[in-house]
Amino acid sequence: MLVTTLNTKLLEEYGRTTVATWSAFTGRKIVVVVNPEEVDYFKTELGSRYSVLPFGAGSLQHMAAIRSREDALNYRRGDYRWQAARFSWKVFAMEEAFISFPQEQVVTWLDADSLLKDGFDSWLSQVFSAEHAVSFLGRAHKQLHAETGLIDFRGAEGLRLFNRVLDIYKSLEIFDFNEWTDSYVYTSVFQFNKHCFDICKHRGVRSSNPIYEIDRGRHLIHLKGMRKNSSSMLLDDLRVLLRR
Repeated sequence: MLVTTLNTKLLEEYGRTTVATWSAFTGRKIVVVVNPEEVDYFKTELGSRYSVLPFGAGSLQHMAAIRSREDALNYRRGDYRWQAARFSWKVFAMEEAFISFPQEQVVTWLDADSLLKDGFDSWLSQVFSAEHAVSFLGRAHKQLHAETGLIDFRGAEGLRLFNRVLDIYKSLEIFDFNEWTDSYVYTSVFQFNKHCFDICKHRGVRSSNPIYEIDRGRHLIHLKGMRKNSSSMLLDDLRVLLRR
């Protein structure tokens, strides 16, 4: 199962090019978590191959509490590293998917700004470890800043590890961390856990864009940040190829 989240603004900005094409390149169940008032719109726009879920009342309340605490602390406003609310959507979207499809044993988070290509499912099976509860893209050269655009959770232990991350958000413990991004929290939980497989460490990858270094855009292109601009993406990819 692939899980992501979108809103109508992002659907128009890039989602029609990315998420709306996923069904052509994966046989997995595709779950898209959206605001409650946008469910019918997304069901119509995406079609029957997509399971569209609303954020539940509990998730919305927790995200509101995170936003409120962040605003009250007013710490380094504008720096993404201390924008807990901005990245909390991804974590609570995963919770909705786990709740709605408890029978799923393999649950993969994929950022909505990702382009899939032929052979994606086979490539995933080669990249992820079937022997570990979590497969993630660590960045050894950037302590506690994993690439969280692609994370794989498996079985009861994978769910337990996810719930640890979720508890950090729900309890507002996240504000005790040095940084408040999902990347920082996930890596803190995964990095030294024997049930977690660091794909980058295993493959000797030390790139800020590990997905591209591993795949070279053959099966998955992550258009994160500036990479949504084609010229920025080209320069970024060249740096990876040149190992700079």
